[in-house]
Amino acid sequence: MQEALIERLKQEIRYEFAREGPPEGFPKFPDIPAGRYRSHEFYDLEMKHFWPRTWLYATREEELPEPGFYQIWDHLGIQVVLVRGEDSAVHAFLNSCVHGSPLLDVPDDSDLFHWKEFDSAGNNLQYQQEFPRRKLPDGVFRCPEEGHLYDFTTGRFIGDKAGIPDEKRSISELRCESWDGWIFINRDPDAEPLLDWLHPLPEQMSMFQGAKLRMIDKRWTIIPCNWKVTVEAFQEVYHFKHIHQKAGVSGLDQRGATMGVLPNGHSRMITPLSKRAAEMTGMDNQLDWRVDLDRKSFGASMEGMAEISTVNGMTRCTSTAFSAFPNLITPVSATGMPFLLAWPLDVGTTRFEWITFCVDWGDAPSPVTSEIWQQRLNGFDIVMEEDTRNMAPMQKSLNSPGLVGMPVSYQERRIWNCAEQLDRMIGPERLPEDLRVPQLLGPYVER
Repeated sequence: MQEALIERLKQEIRYEFAREGPPEGFPKFPDIPAGRYRSHEFYDLEMKHFWPRTWLYATREEELPEPGFYQIWDHLGIQVVLVRGEDSAVHAFLNSCVHGSPLLDVPDDSDLFHWKEFDSAGNNLQYQQEFPRRKLPDGVFRCPEEGHLYDFTTGRFIGDKAGIPDEKRSISELRCESWDGWIFINRDPDAEPLLDWLHPLPEQMSMFQGAKLRMIDKRWTIIPCNWKVTVEAFQEVYHFKHIHQKAGVSGLDQRGATMGVLPNGHSRMITPLSKRAAEMTGMDNQLDWRVDLDRKSFGASMEGMAEISTVNGMTRCTSTAFSAFPNLITPVSATGMPFLLAWPLDVGTTRFEWITFCVDWGDAPSPVTSEIWQQRLNGFDIVMEEDTRNMAPMQKSLNSPGLVGMPVSYQERRIWNCAEQLDRMIGPERLPEDLRVPQLLGPYVER
């Protein structure tokens, strides 16, 4: 992240602390129509015209170390085989032969799953800390109906093509591209390249050296709410003071939070520490962003955890989070980050997962069972429970016929940014007029 941007963010935080209202001339948002969160018609439009056209996180490069190693991605009602090809690239194919039968069965990893009670409502949390790496048993894809073989690098038919119709000579391949070791897929063959789509996140997050990270833990739970409710819960700061406070004290000062509205629905949020937390950390003031501070007194000791040396002082001395539209949020730190992901199961149900990445530990045993990592992961579960506890009640309110729309303020403009991008990708002409949002944020998007 460039120093000029860091200095600008400091100025923005100073402005946020001082302002007494939204900036002059900033557009007043109308309420977001509640039907966007409960309408089956809107959900069907998302499934048909939106999800097949966007880049979605799939896995990590190192999980497919050699040609023939594969995984199955199973979301949004489709299954995708991710496989390392003979060309060393990772390829993505629909897990379906030309007859519609699965090429590969979804592996049963249930013996690797662990359960824990997640919240007082009786919801459970499932997690996994061992990640087997599987290789194609015969080094090819095999059609289960007719035994036809397909090359796992190209997806093309292997063998005598006589009598084989053209439409049966290859299986369906999806776009598959990588950013710093994170692999994304897209069903749209005409989608812009991944790095162009994510701009400017790759540059602003380059300090985390993503290519040198590794997955250490994966957790998930089911929430009875629309997927957008889950995503939007991480797009504003008002809840910090009320949800994440301990004995009436919050470690963050939501009044100074600054939001970066980025292209394609992406965004950034920087929230300063509270005055008390800054003092306990050894900071001279809330904007004293240095890399050499002792955070142990703030309960954020990193002793026993490998650090990413290139992470800047801003990230170490604030709550910094990035969002990659549509469903990925990552609160970052000097020891790595989780990816928070919201996957729709139906109009009112979401699979919410968080996958944690840390510095690669090489050939040594995974540090996941160490006391320091167990404390970190269990502590983050508490934060996630706090963040998710209101999602089901929020959906209940949105389902009420008496709620026509959801108010959105200047400080929640990241939410509006996502709504605008969603409409652009579905196509406003396809949306019922009472479910659209006007395009208002163009002049405020960082280019």
